[in-house]
Amino acid sequence: MDEPRERETIEERAQARLDQLTKPLGSLGRLEPVIVRLAKITGRVIPRTEQPMLLVFAADHGVAEEGVSRYAPEVTEEMAVNLAMGTAVSSVLARNQGIPIEVVDVGIARAVRHPAVLNAKVAWGTQNFVEQSAMTPEQARQAVDIGQERVRRAVGAGHDILLLGELGIGNTTAASALAAVLLGVDPAEVLGRGTGLDDRALAHKERVIRQALARHPEAMQDPWDAMARLGGFEIAALAGAVLEAARHRMPVVLDGFITGVAALWATRVDPAARDVLLASHRSAEPGHRRVLDELGLTPLLDLELRLGEGSGALFAYPLIRLAGRVMAETATFEDARVTPVGHPPAETPKRLTAESPPVARDFSDSERAAVYRVIEARRDVRVFLPDPLPHDVLQRILRAGHLAPSVGFMQPWNFIVVTDRTTLDRIYTVVDRERVRAAENYSGIRQAHYLRLKVEGLKQAPATLCVTLDRQRGGPHVLGRNTILETDLMSVACAIENIWLAARAEGVAAGWVSMYRKEDIRDILGIPEPVDPVALLSLGYTPHFADEPGLQRAGWARRLPLAEVIYRECWGRPGDFYD
Repeated sequence: MDEPRERETIEERAQARLDQLTKPLGSLGRLEPVIVRLAKITGRVIPRTEQPMLLVFAADHGVAEEGVSRYAPEVTEEMAVNLAMGTAVSSVLARNQGIPIEVVDVGIARAVRHPAVLNAKVAWGTQNFVEQSAMTPEQARQAVDIGQERVRRAVGAGHDILLLGELGIGNTTAASALAAVLLGVDPAEVLGRGTGLDDRALAHKERVIRQALARHPEAMQDPWDAMARLGGFEIAALAGAVLEAARHRMPVVLDGFITGVAALWATRVDPAARDVLLASHRSAEPGHRRVLDELGLTPLLDLELRLGEGSGALFAYPLIRLAGRVMAETATFEDARVTPVGHPPAETPKRLTAESPPVARDFSDSERAAVYRVIEARRDVRVFLPDPLPHDVLQRILRAGHLAPSVGFMQPWNFIVVTDRTTLDRIYTVVDRERVRAAENYSGIRQAHYLRLKVEGLKQAPATLCVTLDRQRGGPHVLGRNTILETDLMSVACAIENIWLAARAEGVAAGWVSMYRKEDIRDILGIPEPVDPVALLSLGYTPHFADEPGLQRAGWARRLPLAEVIYRECWGRPGDFYD
């Protein structure tokens, strides 16, 4: 067994790879710590975030009746419809990146006039927190639960990075009050102009917040109490989304001030939530800088945005996605054979402390299970129904064969599809003759077993595929075939296996016929002399796929135990393949 090697963290592995990419050290600036942070969040040395989703939570605030916004409360519902219609700024940004948006109504004060907006309404807006608590403790927990549930669904649908946004007239007032409590600062330090208040309106907004904080001194003691007294349904839902994403090690791209305050609240409930956060930008709201500093986040952008709706996250996401692509696709100095200057020497990567692989899987659990199921269910079939194969099915099977790997990319195969009955009968005649001749190699019960093997499938199946090998394809020298000439035949074998597996996945049976003389098949199918007909595959539907290989069921042979065919490090040395 291998000796235990020193382990290192995912961040160390990620940073080591970054330092060995063919670029000057640190030349990607602030993107480099983002890449390392993504590696830590996802548990992958080479992080990938290719399946984003934008979650926008919308709700109204009772404090809006105090005149703290330039817009009337009904604008929340109107903008939710605008988003769903695809005509809002965030809709345009998301559509042009292929990012799905889910708009969730957790507390809009009106019925939303668009079916695409998910109705998860806790109540018809919060209460005015100047006069009473914005919501009950039960409502606050319900809103948090809604955020968590939407993330669970997103994870189940295969999304691997979460972008957050919000809608809600009056929500910068609620977020400022909540931020002042969570940060323990004077409201003036986190107060901003929101949708564009002038100085007079800003001063009024500050008085409203001070009045609310004076009414709710208990909010200073507990984050849940603070959320219920001063928050909003959409802020609570955003916080729930962050909490759930942290449980799934799912990166969360925050938008502006509102999502930042929600994330800050989430870290007060679960400090581990801090570890999955990414800041898309720094908004024009003064409190946003204080919140990001508290979260230890450096924003990717600083465009003085103050739109909300997830717009900042949508602007930043391409940078995040491309950062992952750079990590995956850029060659290292060693790979590219470029001389490094001023870089640390490349070292053999150590094992990680994490149990997960260093890269993300391309396929879901169900897709991966389907691949293994097809491999296990593949059978060599001899009984066929006469029904023809649909053209599109046969085309997909042939394409699978053509997608096979080949040494030097020489692609030495051709596929001859034979459906003519006269031609198939001629092939059957020469195959059956060789089957009988081959029986002479056996005696007794073994010969009897052999003669039971039938090739009538050539007559029954609606199509037979002849797979050929052209050793001259690619010219006199093929990359990778300098010392092992038969790699061309190995390549054709890969094509045959692809065809077999694709056929099984389509519910089509395949039977490999190998009892023939090449010159006979060449003559029947007009194959030129340099080309070898290496396989005949009968293709068609079958009434039954056996649970075990036919030769095993006939008692001819049995599959060897896996342990008997695996050696470790050298020939003949047994041992478990895994640690």
